[in-house]
Amino acid sequence: MMNSERHTEDELAWVISHQSDLSDMGFELVTPDRNTGLLKQLAQELSPGHLIYGISANVLGAFSGTDDILLKLDSEVEGARYALVHLTWGGSQTPPWPSTQLIADLDEWLASVMPSPKQMAEINKFNEARRRREQRRHQLSQLGFYLFMVLVIITLFLAVMTQIKPEWLPDDRPPMLSG
Repeated sequence: MMNSERHTEDELAWVISHQSDLSDMGFELVTPDRNTGLLKQLAQELSPGHLIYGISANVLGAFSGTDDILLKLDSEVEGARYALVHLTWGGSQTPPWPSTQLIADLDEWLASVMPSPKQMAEINKFNEARRRREQRRHQLSQLGFYLFMVLVIITLFLAVMTQIKPEWLPDDRPPMLSG
């Protein structure tokens, strides 16, 4: 069964020392209430035959947007003391669900999921190009709005001008003959 104790000082120190890389991946520490809720959900999904069924664990953190949780296992499973589990948010699952990656060493795992400097340069290049495209799209959108407003003002001006005939304009009507 799962327990809801907080993580040890070693794991907390590891998380803090790698906070920058982890936060780039959407990792966040969990509150005690959320820890309890995640462990309850995990217990609902695990069934006999699953890699970590019956193993006590603590949630080190959760990854926003992916339903992944990083667990500290209280006992070793196939040489691993940690597991990355993708919760399904359904009821009891048939093994191998929820999908689980066993992790023997957190540093090696983090290095394996972090992009290399070359990949990071490509990601940054892609993100910069996307940022420039978004900026151009925004500028064009603003320009289109301003042009639309100018067109509305001109249309309104012309509509008003065709309705008003100032007295200083010559009268184009032929003079009336009186009889």
